[in-house]
Amino acid sequence: MVTRFISYRQAAVLGVIAVGVETVFSAATPNTPSRERIIAHLAPAVVPDLAHLLALVAGLALVVLAPKLWHGTRNAVPLAIGGLVVLAVLNVVKGFDYDEAALDLCLAAVLLRGRGAFRLGCRERPDLAALSAAVGAWALVYCALLVEPLVSDRGRTIKRALRTSFGSPHLSAAWRSFEEVLFGLALAISLLAVRSLLRPAGAANRHTEDEYRAARAIVERDGEDSLAPFILRPDKAFHFAAAGVLGYRVIGETAIVSGDPIAPDGAGLAVLASFRAFAHKQGWHVALWGASARNLDAYRELGLRAVCVGEEAFVEPGRFTLEGRRVRKLRQSVHRVTRRDWQLSACDGRELDEQVEREIDALDALWRAKQRRIVGFAMGMGEWSSDRRPGDMYLLGRSPGGELRAVIRFVDCCGRLSLDTMRRVGETPNGLNEALVCNALEIARERGVEEVSLNYAGLAHLVRREPSRNPIARIGFRLVLAPLHRRFQMERLVHFNDKFSPEWRPRYLVYETRTALPRTLLRVLQAEGYVPELRQLGVPHRRLRMPREVLRPPRVKGAG
Repeated sequence: MVTRFISYRQAAVLGVIAVGVETVFSAATPNTPSRERIIAHLAPAVVPDLAHLLALVAGLALVVLAPKLWHGTRNAVPLAIGGLVVLAVLNVVKGFDYDEAALDLCLAAVLLRGRGAFRLGCRERPDLAALSAAVGAWALVYCALLVEPLVSDRGRTIKRALRTSFGSPHLSAAWRSFEEVLFGLALAISLLAVRSLLRPAGAANRHTEDEYRAARAIVERDGEDSLAPFILRPDKAFHFAAAGVLGYRVIGETAIVSGDPIAPDGAGLAVLASFRAFAHKQGWHVALWGASARNLDAYRELGLRAVCVGEEAFVEPGRFTLEGRRVRKLRQSVHRVTRRDWQLSACDGRELDEQVEREIDALDALWRAKQRRIVGFAMGMGEWSSDRRPGDMYLLGRSPGGELRAVIRFVDCCGRLSLDTMRRVGETPNGLNEALVCNALEIARERGVEEVSLNYAGLAHLVRREPSRNPIARIGFRLVLAPLHRRFQMERLVHFNDKFSPEWRPRYLVYETRTALPRTLLRVLQAEGYVPELRQLGVPHRRLRMPREVLRPPRVKGAG
């Protein structure tokens, strides 16, 4: 039975944690005198002592398994049930604690009954480094036990020689302490090795050339959403199902899907359902970053939740104009750039020659060298060299001396344009980026482009709706959002987009459970580049370069 705030699975896991912690304290404390006398009549003294030690190990193991149980890892359930059954026996042996044993068996029955609620798979093999370290630690413990008779207080010649050599009259006590430290270290490493057995499967976070070709064909056919082209980044993997595709990146235990699945009408839900089944088998939770509003009802049918995390700015080129007071500052930016003899030009991806490509690469290298971090995931193609498609639009800004100082790329998909990246280096006039975007909108209007997507601004719906009447509320609002403004440049993006009088549309983070939301937010920030990402062991990241004939088909001689 699922309550409003906590599920059956999570309630059972809390019980496992409570039993594990209680067992650790129980195993570390002596038995009551009455039960001690009963046990003394039934078994030798070494048996309850050993049972205390093994119960301590079992309690720690349950605590170590608890996070995996909480996340729903399926293979952790039999391990926890086996540990609880063994613990029930140990509780009887170590101190005749039949009440604790009954609780252990009841909790094991609860896990057995609710094992269907644990759906996540795992890699099903321990980490080789952790396993090797555990074996080595236990080998050291064994060697220490073999050496102990040589240093025990038995009056032997070799023992006296050792004591004389070390110059310590308390060598035996020190050796005992050394053995205990070794035992504790071996136990800790062993528990980590067991936990590594339940780790999620690793992911390559890249795609092959054949997968790229197939995904690109689907994007060009069904990519109606403005974020659709950006799934083709080299650092994303693809999942194909129901004649559709989605792009994702795995960080830790979370698979972050880039935007909505791309598929024929009505098939997006089937693509996502197929991917969730695949992801859960690998031990991954699923989240969609930058999902559109039109698919929210379908996502809720799968039991997913959604929260608005920002807004995307859209401009209709046919309605865009530089006339009027509202765009006065934008008009001034364009005139300022023109007065200073800066040269603005535009070309398509098919028109880029080798000389311009080299200029763009050099500018991009200079720009990247000055950046503390490179951000972007759901709305960015990544490096300039990753994908230069024929229909993409490049806006170039050159100084009066002809040097390339600014480049903006708009990605083409299904008759729409989406702003990809903006690069600017050196001394440039204020408003250069605005002038380049205006140039792009004018060209888009001439070509009959229906819609141009600008930046996706995180939490833009909060920035644009800042309380204005109540001064106290306004101050409190700014105090709360000030750290976010500095870190994520929210206010700057909103103000830049607002200059073009856009239409704002919400974007959502779609996630699985309330308890998974904090972890999901962290993984999204890591994917976007705002928080450092720890590389997964065994899965090195390698940038994938597509062959030039894939990225840009050769021009036919004589073609326009």
